[in-house]
Amino acid sequence: VYKGTLVGGGDEVAIKVQRPGILAEIALDLFVLRLLTPLQTRLQNAINGVPTAQADLDVAVALVDEWGRGFVAETDYRLEARNTANFAASMVARGLDAVCAPSVVEDLTRDRVLVTRWVEGTRLDQDASPDVPRLCGVAINAYLTMLLDTGVLHCDPHPGNLLRTTDGRLCILDWGMTLAVPPELQYALLEFIAHINTEDYDAIPQDFVNLGFSPEDVSVERLRASGITDGLSFAFRQLSAGGGPKKIAARVEGELKQRYGSELTGPELEKRAQAEFLQAAEAQLASEGIDVKGVTNVMEELSKRNRELFALPPYVLYVARAFSTLEGIGLSVDDDYAIVQECYPYLARRLFTDRSPRAKAALRAMLGLGAPAAQLSQQP
Repeated sequence: VYKGTLVGGGDEVAIKVQRPGILAEIALDLFVLRLLTPLQTRLQNAINGVPTAQADLDVAVALVDEWGRGFVAETDYRLEARNTANFAASMVARGLDAVCAPSVVEDLTRDRVLVTRWVEGTRLDQDASPDVPRLCGVAINAYLTMLLDTGVLHCDPHPGNLLRTTDGRLCILDWGMTLAVPPELQYALLEFIAHINTEDYDAIPQDFVNLGFSPEDVSVERLRASGITDGLSFAFRQLSAGGGPKKIAARVEGELKQRYGSELTGPELEKRAQAEFLQAAEAQLASEGIDVKGVTNVMEELSKRNRELFALPPYVLYVARAFSTLEGIGLSVDDDYAIVQECYPYLARRLFTDRSPRAKAALRAMLGLGAPAAQLSQQP
């Protein structure tokens, strides 16, 4: 990226020039990565002591392909220009004046050259201004709006692409990699968040199917029996308390000490937790008519069952990357930052203003007024 000045007007601009042959380099890298991915998957599974099924290889290669799609899309500068302009217009239309994107100089933009107005600012994670915490909230609002409203999510939110402008706004740069979020997925996410918020774990299995985390032919009853809700409950409780990985680890250790004994050391607590997990897994498998004993056999059977019950939709990678980056920036200015808590104001506003039946049902669920899971999944 170069900095230049427009002839005549004197305006400063950013000039992004594509390196010659970059598409061929990306294609070669992806080809090699696709060749090595099955080997890496088998090696990783061997280290973890579980067998490798064809489904494992298929998922791994599919994830590589999805990353490849994003990398190739980044070479289309006209597409990036449209994404940039569309985002800016969508924020203005929604009255979100605190967030912006660089203005595109359309008559100078080409397939391999992108020209935008220069934006003066500093990286959000390196700025010491007192309004940075507010801008972290602005960033959360912007990304939730993209995910759950406009349907186009910015997928490259590393700290260098989030600027605090000199006039105190948040500017999001680099719109080459985006993710389309269809309405059906938006409502499925809203329902899932509503059920998690009110700890309505009976509805979570259906949410997993709606979100693509589980195949449609997997029964809700089997998902409930898998124990997935217990893990989600624990994880959500820790995320809601905030503080990032270090404080979460400390809280988890505190809970384990309370459960198994305050005198135990870290490794001893880990052994106790593993033993309890193994016992519960054996009991669960036995209830399904599967008689297995021993760590290796249980883990192998669980691995097989998890492949049947669960999947990792490619969109999860982009969403997780976006919000983990935002959480990292928030933690850099507040050690107790809780991204889950930051999401609630937007989610409440989103549900209160959406008149669709599914949004109304999700709002009732979030308010604890109740709505059958089947009803949520059947609404148009």
